[in-house]
Amino acid sequence: MVRTLDLELLRSFVAVATLGSVSAASARVGRSQSAVSLQMDRLSDMLGFAVLERRGRGVALTPRGAAFLDDARALLDLNDRVLGHHAAGAACEPVRLGFVQDVGEGALQRILERVSAVLPGAPLTVQVASTGRLMAGLKAGSLDLAAGFRGESDLPALDLAREPMEWLGARNLRLAADAPVPLLVFEAPCVFRDAAISTLNAAGRAFRIAFTSPSLPGLLAAVGAGIGVTVRTARARRADMVTLTGLGAAPLPCVDVALYGRAESLSPALVLAREVMREELQRERPLFAAA
Repeated sequence: MVRTLDLELLRSFVAVATLGSVSAASARVGRSQSAVSLQMDRLSDMLGFAVLERRGRGVALTPRGAAFLDDARALLDLNDRVLGHHAAGAACEPVRLGFVQDVGEGALQRILERVSAVLPGAPLTVQVASTGRLMAGLKAGSLDLAAGFRGESDLPALDLAREPMEWLGARNLRLAADAPVPLLVFEAPCVFRDAAISTLNAAGRAFRIAFTSPSLPGLLAAVGAGIGVTVRTARARRADMVTLTGLGAAPLPCVDVALYGRAESLSPALVLAREVMREELQRERPLFAAA
């Protein structure tokens, strides 16, 4: 007897694997927590092996479940690609996406690969810029979706992650205790720049702006060169960098990564693109992949 996998089971399974919990996945797929748990039981029965196992208060993929995850994603992508290809107007509708630089080449490449697969005829436009410029693009209608840092905005936004900021410096950097801290920062406005200056001011620590750049690769190159220190999240930390302590009396704040859309409702093609962006940006991988 030929068996057919239920794509709704696969969609819930991928949500659980991506988010790391049944409760979070239930909110993602619009089902109750008990319904998603039953779906995972049904999927395990259909496959003949357990896809999840209890780990503390949460769940984790079993080894066979982890091996099945890529195939589940491939089946869902194929389904979305077929629908996107044959849905009226979706195949040729432009898709205009924006990203802050912290997203990085690795995540951006995965997103573009999947979006181009599910919407093979859609012209793609990508803008990599500051969150402020991305918000302006959304409001002006030149962008449809954008991944940026959370801030005050009247645009619809979905929170993806919350991460603490940290001080980053080169492994061989030595800071004199009585010398001003050499800061490496983006041009204003920038939440990381503001956090660095506020934290040092609160601690009564002198500083000087030693380097400014509109480019994250340029900023990280200056950090690696030992010119000074910067504030970013752990996603930007390269192998030649370390997290520094003792630069402020209070810890640095957290920053939220959010997925913004335009005020009006999204077309079917953009709904597919948004789901791809959400899944890839919530994967347990660094958002910034250093070259």
